Amino acid sequence: MRISGNEVEIGRRGMLQLGAGVALAVGAALWYKHERTHEDPPPVREPRWTFSLTDEEAGGTGQESIVVAGGVVYLATEDSAGLYAIDAATGRKKWHVALSDSRPVEMAVSAGTVYVAGDDGAVHALRTSDGAHRWRARPHGRMRNAGPTAPKVAGSRVLVSILPSSGEDDPDPAPSVLYALDTADGGLVWQREGTLLDVRDGLAYLQLPDRGIGALDPRTGELRWSARPGKDLEERTVDAFGKDLLYGDGGNGDGGPGSELVAYDPRTGAVRWQTPAAYPSSAVVQGGTVYIDAPGRGEDAEGRLHALDAATGKVRWTVAPDSSTRMTMLNDGAVSAADAGAVYLVWDDDERWPDARTIVQAYDARHGRPRWRADRPEAALSALAAPGNHLVVGYLDGWYAYDTRTGRALWRVSAGEEGAMAPVVADGVLYCPNETGVRAVGLARWTAARLTPGRGPSARGATASR
Repeated sequence: MRISGNEVEIGRRGMLQLGAGVALAVGAALWYKHERTHEDPPPVREPRWTFSLTDEEAGGTGQESIVVAGGVVYLATEDSAGLYAIDAATGRKKWHVALSDSRPVEMAVSAGTVYVAGDDGAVHALRTSDGAHRWRARPHGRMRNAGPTAPKVAGSRVLVSILPSSGEDDPDPAPSVLYALDTADGGLVWQREGTLLDVRDGLAYLQLPDRGIGALDPRTGELRWSARPGKDLEERTVDAFGKDLLYGDGGNGDGGPGSELVAYDPRTGAVRWQTPAAYPSSAVVQGGTVYIDAPGRGEDAEGRLHALDAATGKVRWTVAPDSSTRMTMLNDGAVSAADAGAVYLVWDDDERWPDARTIVQAYDARHGRPRWRADRPEAALSALAAPGNHLVVGYLDGWYAYDTRTGRALWRVSAGEEGAMAPVVADGVLYCPNETGVRAVGLARWTAARLTPGRGPSARGATASR
């Protein structure tokens, strides 16, 4: 998920990266004092509205990405149906644009324009009011099965990286190239090899061709600073941004000892602090705390969860794993979600696949003690800490909302037969996408009158807001 201003974006490729779990369990007598075992499914929450792609004349299934910005939900479908704009309040279609041979992959919205990067190497600029084309650019020429990043707007530039398609056996695959286009007409301003990571506070962050990271001026492409991989590290990445710092990990290629978590000054690249991480982990920043799993060196470091002071890197607390329990991480090496009160971990019991049992565990942010534990016999795909004391976990069959204070499953939204993609939140509304459409669910305090036992809501068309 990428968040910029009031814009929330998630790509299908990032679905399994949005929230994440960790290989972590603890002794029952001490840790699971407040354990919650599997319960009957909670009541079905009826969405405010449901938009079904299968009911549209233009068709389109298989969402590629979803962006919510300025009171509009933008859906890009992976087939030729193109891009839909949906009124976020009512669920009614505002407009639809077919993008000819271009399959929309990633999007961004800024200043009345939605920028769409396609798998044919094209970047489209469309008016948000009616979907009319402002311009279309092909900075690398026409391509097939290209892999673009999400466009990022920085002043009068829109930045996007495009990775040409290469065969698995290609001895010399083409590199990813970062392009800066003029927002007025799509003209190419500059280009350089690298992969765009993010744009923040007047700087663009990218992974360099040598797999280091750097920051550059988006107006000119001039590199301001760089952090090279080093002798024992094969690559560096940027995982999260905090107050006055950015956090990234360095990996040695096999996830073994030698990896590290590093806090950089985002303006200069100076290293503020670093800590070893035996297995590559993606940091999650919440307030003044950075959460990371598997810090330390050596075999017994695997699966540890550390809470670190975001400014200094000092360890605030550590939760040790139970080595007798084998689990599969929801996503490799990352904390699922965090809010001001707790950090939430989600994992699947890999011994039972395909009949996976998902564990959800909450730890108090102050001292790491367990708050609650819940489980259900279904594989999980995502986790999101949402407003109103909600932890939303996306399972194969739908989205469950847990009370972050007690672990009680409050309600669920059915995904039908197509499975649940990772949800996003904007303006107090939870948007739940899957292959055939999107459902909008309000996160205000719920009442029994708004819950329906039994089957989930209809997925036909857009229904009136309740």
